[in-house]
Amino acid sequence: MDKFRGTATASELCDTIADAVAEAGVTGDVQPMSDGGEGFVDAFSGDVVDVDVPGPLGQTVSARVKLVVSPAGLTAVFEVSDVVGRDLLPSPSGEDALRASSEGVGHVILAAARFGADLVLVGCGGTVTSDGGLGCYRVLSDHGGLPLPVTVATDVTAQFLEARNYASQKGVPDSELHTIDQRLRSAHALYLEERGVDVVHLERSGAAGGIPGALAALGAQLTSGVDVVAASVDLVHRAAVASLVITGEGRFDEGSLEGKVVFGVARAVTATLPLLVVCGSIEESAARRFQHEFVNATLVSLEERFGLPRALGDVRSCISQVIRDELRDAAPQR
Repeated sequence: MDKFRGTATASELCDTIADAVAEAGVTGDVQPMSDGGEGFVDAFSGDVVDVDVPGPLGQTVSARVKLVVSPAGLTAVFEVSDVVGRDLLPSPSGEDALRASSEGVGHVILAAARFGADLVLVGCGGTVTSDGGLGCYRVLSDHGGLPLPVTVATDVTAQFLEARNYASQKGVPDSELHTIDQRLRSAHALYLEERGVDVVHLERSGAAGGIPGALAALGAQLTSGVDVVAASVDLVHRAAVASLVITGEGRFDEGSLEGKVVFGVARAVTATLPLLVVCGSIEESAARRFQHEFVNATLVSLEERFGLPRALGDVRSCISQVIRDELRDAAPQR
């Protein structure tokens, strides 16, 4: 499962489903998933170190860095949502949304190098910033650039200037979207001039307010967040021995089809294996497109089944009920 933003974490949802499955007398294998946004760190196993860095408005925030031992060496994993996430400015004014800086992300990368990491893996999603990654870029440039190899895992494939399209969700007034557009164009010109890297048409560079674009200008590699997690947790092989795969995210819409968790899990499942997708709410047009490609999938909207108040206020109980109902209905076929 992915998180349901504002109601439950991926780990909490996985635990809920594990309990429901166990009550039905079925063996379950649970795995929190992430597309690069909130919960990215939880999808990996390792020791956590907290780092104090500047938040979106300069206030001190604590970012989790998970140190993961792998064949490639010591990997430091963190998510930018810990540093500049939407939860840090839940109701930003227009001025705050414009001021929000990615500076703290650069400081976490520098801290990872001090911990002795060989590689940094950054989950980029769920941010409140739209600065084109300029704050992060300046911090790292002042320290000579990237101190070690960096891989950036994103939740969308947006190109750099398309970061503007998400600014309204972060509290930027429509009347100020031209300011974001100008800022992104200026950042693009700066990266091209100083680093010789043209990020404007680079896929994924516009995720997380443009932070991936800034890191790419410094030499980072950009990739799919859900694919990174799926590979790390051996999702394909674990799904292959299942009789049913359950996944979900808070809101299933057109953006989900860009490569978020549900889409990534669906690709890991064989065409003959049943897939149950449980979401807080579901956009009808996106559901039709998804089921046209994944005919083995059943989609359940908690809002539609239980009503919005209960779906928001008692999400874990709702999901537990859905799982019990689905397993009961499937029992005669097994």
